[in-house]
Amino acid sequence: MQSHLASIVMLLITMVIWGSTFVVTKGINDQVQPFTLAFVRVAIGALVLLGCAFVRQARGGAHSSWSALPWGTMITMGLIGVVLYYAVFNYSLVYTSASQGALVQSCIPAMTALVAVVWLREHASALRWTGIALSMAGILIVFSGADAQSGSGSLLGNVLMFISAALWGVYTSMAKRVATYDAIQVTAGIIGAGALLLLPLSAFEIVAEGVPNVDARGWLGMAYLGAGASGLAYMMYSAALKHMDASEAGVYTNLIPIVGVIMGVMLGDPLSVRAVIGGVVVLVGVWLTSRQPSPSSPPRMSPAP
Repeated sequence: MQSHLASIVMLLITMVIWGSTFVVTKGINDQVQPFTLAFVRVAIGALVLLGCAFVRQARGGAHSSWSALPWGTMITMGLIGVVLYYAVFNYSLVYTSASQGALVQSCIPAMTALVAVVWLREHASALRWTGIALSMAGILIVFSGADAQSGSGSLLGNVLMFISAALWGVYTSMAKRVATYDAIQVTAGIIGAGALLLLPLSAFEIVAEGVPNVDARGWLGMAYLGAGASGLAYMMYSAALKHMDASEAGVYTNLIPIVGVIMGVMLGDPLSVRAVIGGVVVLVGVWLTSRQPSPSSPPRMSPAP
């Protein structure tokens, strides 16, 4: 009972951390270029997770040696779910607000289900198709509420955020190929590979635009995104799953966009009525999509962001 309660507390803390990444990233975007921000965040997260993975391996907690991991699949996942995802995520928050971005990303569970049905040929019930359709309709409503003349809610930013959700759906669907390996070890390898792939892109960005002038707030934000959101939060998520079913834990991930919207509005983000309505429609669609989770769905991959 205490282990289950502790798991709930860890999940709640994790969702608050992940939900806060929208406003934190938005706050740093004016100081650090998107690829460079992605590299610093991912590199810090990789160091945290690799340290944890090596300690667990030394204690006999990891199931495989590093050489036995499916590196081809992991590098591909690093390209899709780390390099492309974080680059598009960061660029989207240059143009749209944190709260609008959180609303758009709330479709990730439905997008993941759609990718699984179309790409992996998984069976989908009528209820699941209804949920997917509702989520997509909700996203269109959010798009219709975007003011193309305003940096706080531009259509371009929302479209980029939707692309990031699609990228995460592909990444999560690929997670089935590594589901038999230790979750932290695999994730550390994927994020590490992503950091290496981001390094030349960040270097090119710095050469082209100059070294970013980052103040103390910016460094604290990047440390929070890397060590907190990409490191500590994932470890808490993984630990919680030891005492909780993946389907039960998945319910808590719906808190991520809610936290993102609340924090964005508290910090002054404008939010149109249409965007709110669209967000509610998306969440209803996600709820319907999750009513009958696929038994073969990957249970231990970290949800975005």
